[in-house]
Amino acid sequence: MTRDVVACQPGDWLNEVWAKMKEHGLKNVPVTDRDCRPVGVLNARDALQMLLTEVENEESLLRDYVMCVGYQ
Repeated sequence: MTRDVVACQPGDWLNEVWAKMKEHGLKNVPVTDRDCRPVGVLNARDALQMLLTEVENEESLLRDYVMCVGYQ
């Protein structure tokens, strides 16, 4: 058991949570509410999938901008 639990809250930025996960070598991080009660668990695979989706969307917007297609 550890005294210093790495946790996140629903309003935390995913990039920051992912950085904590990498720093501590974690595959799962508990999600807690304001009162530190557990709400769920964030899995590394789910976090990476969401980050990849964000990058793909940004890439699509940049490609449309460069091609002068405009935003959709």
